[in-house]
Amino acid sequence: MSVRDLTAQDFVPYKTMSSGAFGGTFDPESPTAPREFSPSETPIGIDSAGLPGGVDGVLAAGARIRHDQITLGGGLVGSGGIAGLVVHPAHRGDGLFSELITAVIARCDVEGLPVSMLYPSHPAIYHRYGYQVVARGQSLIVPLLDLQRIPAVPHRRLVPVTAATMPRLRELYHRLSADDNAMLRREPPLFALGLPAAGWSALLLQDESGTDHGYLSWTRLSQDPHGVGLEVHELMGRTRSDRLALLRSLGSWSTVTELARLRVRTEDPVLDALPGAGARPSPQPVPLVMMRVIDTAATLRARRAPEPLSGSIRLVVEDGTVPAGTCRAAGTFLVSADGGTIAADTVDELADPTTPDVLGTVRLDIHAASLLLMGGRTLADARRLDLSAVADPAAETFLDALLAGPRPSVMDAF
Repeated sequence: MSVRDLTAQDFVPYKTMSSGAFGGTFDPESPTAPREFSPSETPIGIDSAGLPGGVDGVLAAGARIRHDQITLGGGLVGSGGIAGLVVHPAHRGDGLFSELITAVIARCDVEGLPVSMLYPSHPAIYHRYGYQVVARGQSLIVPLLDLQRIPAVPHRRLVPVTAATMPRLRELYHRLSADDNAMLRREPPLFALGLPAAGWSALLLQDESGTDHGYLSWTRLSQDPHGVGLEVHELMGRTRSDRLALLRSLGSWSTVTELARLRVRTEDPVLDALPGAGARPSPQPVPLVMMRVIDTAATLRARRAPEPLSGSIRLVVEDGTVPAGTCRAAGTFLVSADGGTIAADTVDELADPTTPDVLGTVRLDIHAASLLLMGGRTLADARRLDLSAVADPAAETFLDALLAGPRPSVMDAF
C-alpha cells in the first residue's frame, strides 16, 4: 500500500468517510458545504483500490496535518496537528493505521514541523508511535454568586468585543499566552480573523487610557445536563486585579443563571483569584492532549533559555517506535545555553564523553523526550511515569532548568 497526497477531488470521499467515523453529517450537495481542504493543511491518504477487496474511487484511510504554531518556552514552534485520522470500516485491522501514522510523522518532518499534536480518544494506540500525554483539558463549575461578592476594581472598564475590536483581543491573547507552553497561536487561515461562530461573545477590560488589560469570552447555554448556563471559553488578564475584575463581571450573570463552566489552563493564574471554595471540577470527560517530538534539535532551538543559565550537555534521544529515518527525533545532540539562546546540534554519540565543557549526558526515550521538551516537567516526573530518563546529576540539573516553565496547556481542539 502507498500513502499519497489527497487533492480537491478527494475532498468529498474523505469528508464522507470522516463524518461516518466521527459522527455528524456531510451533505456535498449543500451550497454551504466546504469544497476543498484548507491551504494550511496537508491531507494524505491511502486508496482502497490497491487493497484486498478494494474499490475504485474509495479512500481506505486518510488524515489531515494542520500547520499550526504553538508557544514553547518563550518562543514559537511549528506543530503538525493531526486531524481526522480515519480508516474505512472495510479496511480496519489491515495495518493501515500504522502505515498512515508513520507517514504523518515523516511528513511533519519533511514540512518542517518539529512537533506533532493530537487529541486521542484511545491514547494507547498513539503511544505505540511515540506520542505522549502532555496535557489535559480542564474546566471548573463555578457558582456565580461567589463571584458577585468580588469588590469593584478601580480604574478598569469593560468594552464589548465587535468585529472592529476583535484584532485587539487577538493581540492580547498573543501577549498573555506568550509564556505558556503548547498554546496555539491561532493564525489564519486555520483560524478566522473575524468573530468566531454565532453565540460567541466577549468583553475587553481596559484602563482609563484605553489600554487593554484582559478579556473574557463566553457562550450562553440554553440547556445543559449539569445546570450550567454559561460556557466561559477564556478569562485572561495581565494582573491578579485584572482577573478579579473579569470574574466580577462574570458574577453579574448570577441574576439569570447559577453556574458557569470556566475553561482554565493547566496552571492558570485565574485559579488564584477565584473566591471561596465553591468551584468544582466539571463532570464532563477530560480531553487529553498528546504530543510527539519530530525534530529534537529544532524543538530545542525554538525555545528561550533562562538568561543566567550557561553550559552544555549531551542529550541522547532513543526512538524505536517508528523506522529509523522517519523523522529527526532520535540521535545524539550537543545542547548548549548561553545568554538566553539555546543551541542544539547533532553530534557523534561515540565522541569523548569526558569533554571538559560538557556537564554530562542525559538519555531519554521518545516518550520522555516528548514529555520534557514541551516544558514544565522534570526528569524525575518522567521517571514517575515509568519513562526512560537517565542522566548524570549535573546534566539533569541543567536540563531541568533549561525546560522549566508552566506545564503545557491547550485551549483549542480540532
